Amino acid sequence: MENEIAVYSEVVKTSSKTKLIKTELKSKSYYENDNIVFYTTEQLKTLLNSITNDFHKLIILLLYETGARVEEARELRFADVESSTGRIKVLTLKQRKNNKIYRYLKISDKLMSLILSHRLEDKLNDNDFILAKEPNGKAIDRKSITYALKYNTLKLFGKENLYKAHPHALRHSRAIHLLDAGMNIMLLKNFLGHSNISNTLIYLKYSNKDLAEAVDKANSVFV
Repeated sequence: MENEIAVYSEVVKTSSKTKLIKTELKSKSYYENDNIVFYTTEQLKTLLNSITNDFHKLIILLLYETGARVEEARELRFADVESSTGRIKVLTLKQRKNNKIYRYLKISDKLMSLILSHRLEDKLNDNDFILAKEPNGKAIDRKSITYALKYNTLKLFGKENLYKAHPHALRHSRAIHLLDAGMNIMLLKNFLGHSNISNTLIYLKYSNKDLAEAVDKANSVFV
C-alpha cells in the first residue's frame, strides 16, 4: 500500500548500543487511522483562554496555528518570524530531500505577541529557538511539550479528555477547523506540508462544513 510504513525491530549490540533492523512487517500510516483525535473549537478556545502560564500558551498556540509537527515546531527560530507581515516560515521536515521546502504561514496577533514577549523576557535573539528558555539553549523536548498540553487539558477538562492531550491532536484540530472555515482541500494540503493528497483527505470525514451547507440549502426550500 502507498501509505504503509516499514516496521523496524531494535536489537541490542552492547550494553550501551542498539541497532535497528528492518522487518517485513508493515504499519498503516497514522493518517489512515479512523479515530483521529482533535479538540473542538470551543474546547480550544477554553484551553487557550484559561492557561495562566504564558510559555505553555505559546507552545499550544504555536503548534495549533501553524499545524506544525512537533519537530518542525522545535526547529523554529525567531529569525523565521516576520513581524511586519505577520507570517512565520516553517520548514517541512517530511518532504526535505536535497532541497528545503518551507511553508509561509499567517499567524494571529495573539501568537505574534506571545512570541515577541517571550523573546524580550528571556533575552533571546534571532538565532535562538522560539521554544528555548534561554539564549543559545536547545528547544524544549517532545516530553515537555506533551506535558504542557496534558497538564492544562487535565486541569480544565478532566481525565476523560486526557486522551486528546497529544501534540499531534493540535495539528489535526487545525486541519479540521480550517476545513470547517471553508479552506479547500488543496490549500489545506499545502498548509500542512503533505506530499500526498490522500493524507489530507482523511480530514474531510471530520469536517461539518459540507454537511451543514447541504442541510441549510435543503431547508431553504421551506423559507
